[in-house]
Formats: sequence, C-alpha cells, structure tokens
Amino acid sequence: MSTLITFLGRGRHDDNTGYRRARYRFPEAGLRESPFFGIELARQLQPARVVILGTPGSMWSVLIEHLVQPNNPSLEAERLALLDAETNQRVTMEQLAPVTEFVREAAGMDAELRLIPGARESDEQIRILQEIAETISGGRLHLDLTHGFRHLGMLGFLSAYFLEALRSVRVDGLWYAALDMTPSEGPQAGETPVLRLDGLDAVHRWIEALARFDSSGDYGVFAPLLERDGLPEDKANCLVEANFLETTLNLAGARQRLRTVLQELESNPLAGASGLFQGKLIDRLAWARSNDLGDNQRKLALRALGRRDYPRAAIFGFEAFLTRLCSDEGEDPSDHANRERVRDGFAQTLDREPEWKHEAWHLLRQLRNAMAHGTPPRHRRVREIIRNRQRLHRELEAAIQRLNST
Repeated sequence: MSTLITFLGRGRHDDNTGYRRARYRFPEAGLRESPFFGIELARQLQPARVVILGTPGSMWSVLIEHLVQPNNPSLEAERLALLDAETNQRVTMEQLAPVTEFVREAAGMDAELRLIPGARESDEQIRILQEIAETISGGRLHLDLTHGFRHLGMLGFLSAYFLEALRSVRVDGLWYAALDMTPSEGPQAGETPVLRLDGLDAVHRWIEALARFDSSGDYGVFAPLLERDGLPEDKANCLVEANFLETTLNLAGARQRLRTVLQELESNPLAGASGLFQGKLIDRLAWARSNDLGDNQRKLALRALGRRDYPRAAIFGFEAFLTRLCSDEGEDPSDHANRERVRDGFAQTLDREPEWKHEAWHLLRQLRNAMAHGTPPRHRRVREIIRNRQRLHRELEAAIQRLNST
C-alpha cells in the first residue's frame, strides 16, 4: 500500500480572485493548476490513499469547494459551516466526517481528513506525530511538506523517519511546491516548480548511518548509501563483508576488504550526499591502512571502548598485547599455536615484569574472561571493577593503553 500525507494550509483569500491558485510544474509530467497542491500531487502519484492533515483554521472549505461542490451543490451548507468555523479556527472532526466520503469519490482514492493542533508547544508537537502514526500502518510513503505553518514542514520531515522507525514504512519521496521560486518572466513564467527533496533525505540518512556506525561498528550501514551515489556494488558489498570478518575477529580479512573501499574512496569523488561525508567515512576506515596487526587490534579496542562495547574492547586489547609479544619474539602472530605458547611463556615470567605490567595483564585477562563467559571474576578487586560502569571504563582503558604503549 502507498500513502500520501499532505498538510492543508490557511490559504490567502481575495474578494475578487478568491483563494490563490498556482500552476504546478511537475518533473517530466506537465502542469496542474489548483489552490491545493496536495490533491494535484495525489493525482500525479496515484497512491492507494491520501491523508490530509489540517488545523482547526485550515482551508477545509476550499478543499470541499475545489473537489466536491461543483459536482454536489447539496454540500453548500456544509461548506459554509466549515468556512465560518475555519475563520474562527474552530473546525471539528464532526464537521469533517460527513464530507470525507465525497472527498474520496472526487479524489478517486481512499482519503482521510484529520485535525491536528497548531504545534505551539512540545505536547502538541508530539500529538501531531502520534496522529500521523495512527494514519499509517506500513507500506510506501510520500510526504508533501508544502502547506501549513512553516514549522509543520519540519515536523512533517521528522515524521517521515519517525514512521520508518515505528512502522514498516519506506519513505519514497518528500515533496515541496516552491511558490516563492515561481518565475515572473521567461518560458516558464507563472509556473511553480515542484521539488523532490531527495538531497535532504540523503543527508539525513547519512547522518543516521554515521550515528549507527559509531554505536555499533557496522560498516554495512554505509553500503546502500554509497552504492546509490555511484560506488560499484562489489565495492559496497566489501563493507558488509568487512563487518562480518571483524565481528569474527578476522582482522586480516576485514582489513583487505576495507582497503578495497578506501582505494575507491580516495581515488574517485562520489556524487550526492555521499560526497559530503566521504572524508568522514575515510577517517572511520583509516585503521585498515596499517599492516601492523597489533596496532589494528589496539585501535579497534579503543574504538569499541568509545562505544562502550566493553567485552570487545577487552578482547581486542588483550589480543593486541599478545600480538606484540609474538612479534617481539619473532613468532608469527597469526598462528594460534604460537600465540598460546607465547602467552603461557609470558605468564610464567610475570614475576620478572614491572608491577604495573603485572597488574594490567591480570586485570585485562580477567575482565576479558569474565565478560566473554558471563561468570564473576575470582578476584575481589576485579569483581568490584566490573560492577561499576565508570570504573570499568577507566580501568579498562588504562590497562589497554599500558600494555600496548610503545
């Protein structure tokens, strides 16, 4: 099911010309003239249903006059009652209910008329989002942000992503009829351009993707955005694969996939919103440039710590130290048997190490084991640390930095 949500404004009335009409120029679809853009957009898009939202002072009578009255003059009494009520900003749902069916017939699709408050205060703004959520349960969504108070456009923009989060909804288009951009001269004089706000949508989705990555570490959130703006599909899929490989602690594989993407990003500027965020993405992938496995693990440990992923921070931090021990002894750190042998050998010689290294080793190892297995640590101090969020963060960071300092 596809739905168009549109806002009904107050309108401007002139005793000689009536309510202002506009000639809307749709992209590659010709002109449509009307005092109400939302209906013309609905006729252009042909959604399964249209939801018309307006305040008690919106031009409901004009909607009825434009859609229904020429074909049904018997509704004149209802239109006049709406005109009087909207003048005093007192339109009620009881007044809208009798004309809803006539609007559906005239529009040629399912239609719902719904009152919303003026959004003067935060409670009213939340109510509008609730009202919008009640009108749609899923499917594809188009939003017309043209009419209504200026701040309703911002609420409408927000509601698109609110609905994606709350319902099984996919936002297909954000629309705006730019009356102030109507040219007074030239071949398109008097024609109001109809804009798709795809650029704003793309920027919002990039901001959202960056926030999701910073909280989860999932490179795959960028793949569809980059592919839409020109990154080849196989390169975009490398981000999905890199996330899987890093999650399974295969950093060599993850590094290889990310380098493929880095090479593409650093060689070719991307189009659209991806071009705006290209540098930010490169920064987040930059760890993969290094061939030093220990350095990779240390950086990922601190990144995991920054998003409060304490188990992964402890795992990467401990493994970074083992990698360094292997390298110092000339052993291949990618060989599991070597890592175990070096780990056990270091544990047997801990008494010869400085006290700070002895404590950091035991703390990081016990924290890693406790969080990996979900069992309480044996030592009282470590149990106290793991029960306190601020202390765990502080002690874990200190242990990672101490063991992996150059």
